Amino acid sequence: MMVTAVLSVVAVSEPDPVEYVDIECQPAAISVDCNNVQMVPLKLKALHRSGADAALLDVFWRLHVQSAGKDLGTADSPGASSEWEYYLPSDKWGNADSIIVEAYRDSARETLLAQKRASIVRQNPSPFPVDGDWKPLPFKYKNGEYFLDKDKGFVFMWMNPVSGNSEMHPFDDVAQNPDTTSWKSIQEYPLLGTQLLLARKIDADLIDVDNLKVKHLEGADGDFTGKINAKEGSVGDFDISSDLHARRGNDDMLLSASLIRFRNQYVSTFIGADTIPASSGGVLISPIRIEVSRSTASYSAGINTCFHSTVYGAKSYDDFVETGNHVLFAPKGDICGFRLRTRRVDSNITLSLMDSIIMAVSKGITMNLPSNAEDGQIYFIRNHSNGDVYVYGRISPLGYPTSGTTKVHITGGWLAIFIYDKFNNIWTGNRFSSGW
Repeated sequence: MMVTAVLSVVAVSEPDPVEYVDIECQPAAISVDCNNVQMVPLKLKALHRSGADAALLDVFWRLHVQSAGKDLGTADSPGASSEWEYYLPSDKWGNADSIIVEAYRDSARETLLAQKRASIVRQNPSPFPVDGDWKPLPFKYKNGEYFLDKDKGFVFMWMNPVSGNSEMHPFDDVAQNPDTTSWKSIQEYPLLGTQLLLARKIDADLIDVDNLKVKHLEGADGDFTGKINAKEGSVGDFDISSDLHARRGNDDMLLSASLIRFRNQYVSTFIGADTIPASSGGVLISPIRIEVSRSTASYSAGINTCFHSTVYGAKSYDDFVETGNHVLFAPKGDICGFRLRTRRVDSNITLSLMDSIIMAVSKGITMNLPSNAEDGQIYFIRNHSNGDVYVYGRISPLGYPTSGTTKVHITGGWLAIFIYDKFNNIWTGNRFSSGW
């Protein structure tokens, strides 16, 4: 007997990993207080996912702020980025209930890569009665303010952190615009306490008690002659805890016993006893720390600077250092990491007061020294071409301070230094030959 076996081999290829763009939103729901101030920023991150792998991806962001599925407005990122933080403006979109987050490939926002919805959770306002019947525009109701309409048998409350009003009576606005109205209507009959208050059954110009305990106190004005102790709550835009914390839109301020901090989407400024994070291990201490981070698409978009100063008015005298106008006065210490602005030029120019190091990269060009420079203005000009370059101005190479010329040349490969003497209105200068 013969036994025959057949072995079949089937080759199965692994499928290509699924690739897509994903959006991460933190937090998943945006918290907004009763004054329409966002508690924490909405942090967005774009990821290119391929199977189990993920990498950050630069995209152009667009946000659609919506109420009941209808757009109230949009917000675009200033450029392409893989991460973006956003605060809702506090002065509009008070009835927004969600944000549609979109990531695009192009700045025109035509090629959509991914989309995600983030809900908006709002803090309920504290109810506050308004005397009389409905007051039409231009009167504006604040969040939580309500009135009793005796004829219609309803209490109407304005439920929008942004003060406003409807063009028609709230009864009609609720009936005709139920999805977009900022009015909330409640039948009056269960609200006996509200009716008593609105009907002015409890009314007094002065309530005089030795010890008044309330859960909520709200008033227009107050004069206090004693102490006010508060461990929590808020004063204007400031939240009270162990420190004071204020937020408005993208702006954020913190005030504590040892630190003042200002932040927005581009700048963080720290002033205090020590502004360096404890994670540095105490290697570096600094009472002032400024961080600026703003990406620009082109040179014409502007500059970033940490310190902008204009000092003038004091008379300067050569023999006394305690005279004159000084941006930085440092009796001790040095400047660690000293760098001057470097500029490469290939055509005729007039040097500006903000120039310091000039690298001439084309021969035959001319550079004009300014006639209105500050005392001690200094230029380092390096001729990095294979021919002469020329410098024009009132220049004194020798014979201080009377001798002068209006034109000097710098040989290829040479370095020249010019220093302005404002008292004699003349530039002093020297040049140094090439080589080591």
